[in-house]
Amino acid sequence: MTEKQRLRKLFLDKRARMIKEDLYHKSQLIYETIIHSSLYHQCKAVFTYVSMGNEVDTKQIIHRGLIDGKIIGVPKVYPKKKEMIFSQIEAIDELEIGHFNVLEPKEESIRLLESNQDTLILVPGAVFDKNKHRIGYGGGYYDRYLSSIKGALKIIGIGYDFQLIDQIPSDPYDVPLDAIVTDKDWIK
Repeated sequence: MTEKQRLRKLFLDKRARMIKEDLYHKSQLIYETIIHSSLYHQCKAVFTYVSMGNEVDTKQIIHRGLIDGKIIGVPKVYPKKKEMIFSQIEAIDELEIGHFNVLEPKEESIRLLESNQDTLILVPGAVFDKNKHRIGYGGGYYDRYLSSIKGALKIIGIGYDFQLIDQIPSDPYDVPLDAIVTDKDWIK
């Protein structure tokens, strides 16, 4: 087992043991930090994962973005091509259980989006470090996507405070983030 795999397992196991009240409280703090930030107010589009299990809740951010007139993009993965795209949604009910049991846009509802200088991208992770690196879930979808985009306002990793450590091993293909938001800190 590599060091990245060990850290991924360790922190995902720790996250899986979180109690519902802590999940809600910590997710609420992250939500408030994001929606009250100047970055959120500046952006015209928010590309975000759709949370599941004990991930930081992004459904509130999606709902708020729709109310605020933001373009909301959520990922759709194509495992055979090892590709991820973002598709615009106008409501959560446009989603269905997709690959990896994650809510994704229905294939017939795909409205492809390209990021630009007005796009705020929120990225999940198992572990983050203070140098703005992340360890994802092991598929490489976000690293491939982020390395291919032409621009973004900011790329922000979101996770719980315990998921932030001093340093993680990084590889040349890892795409560093612009910032990390946790329930206790904003690493810029």
